[in-house]
Amino acid sequence: MDVTTAPLPTAVADYEVLHLIGAGAHGRCYLARPPARLGLDEEVVVLKVLDDRVGEQAFTRGVRVLRAVSAAASPYVVRVFDAAREDAVREDTAVYAMEHCPLGSLADSARPLARIEVLTALEHTARAAHDLHQAGIAHGGIHPGNVLLVEEPGGMLGGRLSDPGLARVLTPGAVVTGTGRVDPLAFTDPALITGAAPSRRTEVWALGATIHRALTGVGLYDEPLGPQPLDAIRQVLTTRPQVRPGLEPAEAALVRACLEDSARLGTAADVADGLAVLRSLP
Repeated sequence: MDVTTAPLPTAVADYEVLHLIGAGAHGRCYLARPPARLGLDEEVVVLKVLDDRVGEQAFTRGVRVLRAVSAAASPYVVRVFDAAREDAVREDTAVYAMEHCPLGSLADSARPLARIEVLTALEHTARAAHDLHQAGIAHGGIHPGNVLLVEEPGGMLGGRLSDPGLARVLTPGAVVTGTGRVDPLAFTDPALITGAAPSRRTEVWALGATIHRALTGVGLYDEPLGPQPLDAIRQVLTTRPQVRPGLEPAEAALVRACLEDSARLGTAADVADGLAVLRSLP
């Protein structure tokens, strides 16, 4: 059954479900009222319900990731409030609750964005990635759909990086392609497909691909990617990423610096600093 047409649960764990926000490669997201036990000021949260069964060991690893992310104390990472396993939806279902960002994401914003706002959200994303890296955490899923938009104090738009490593830890065998507004594979360093581990280097590549899509509206590869996962993987491995028209020269140079094999930028902080320079240009 299509999850977007499935009956809406009235509750998941001890959360009151209000409505379905969307469905992605790994699960569904609901707007929900949090239980009083959390003591939150927030009236609503986003409750993510993963599709795949999650065993106790995988869930324990996921909780360790959450604690490590919390300890990183990055102001640019979406806050996660709670995680649980519960059997009301299906046996061994993992759910976690995170802050609600009603302005949407760089893949699906609630309103048109000015270029300076996009650059700001991208800079915050790169700083979030760097904060996680400094804490020994590879995000593992940087793409425009995971860049959520918030209103900062003073009314400026900001960005928050969502889902740091959780889906990869909780559902390690999941297929990497997706069917939503963005295909995560299009933002994956090809080195990961051939066996490399997530690292600062591979996440700089993902940031470059994310910057490119956010500023041009198109990806580095012809889209959509192949109709089947193996076709999509073959396309990524055999096609050279193309920086498309629509970027200012300095923007194109930054994207290329993220994708270079030999002269790639070393850290996500370098990417963030480059985006800060772009924001300052007239």
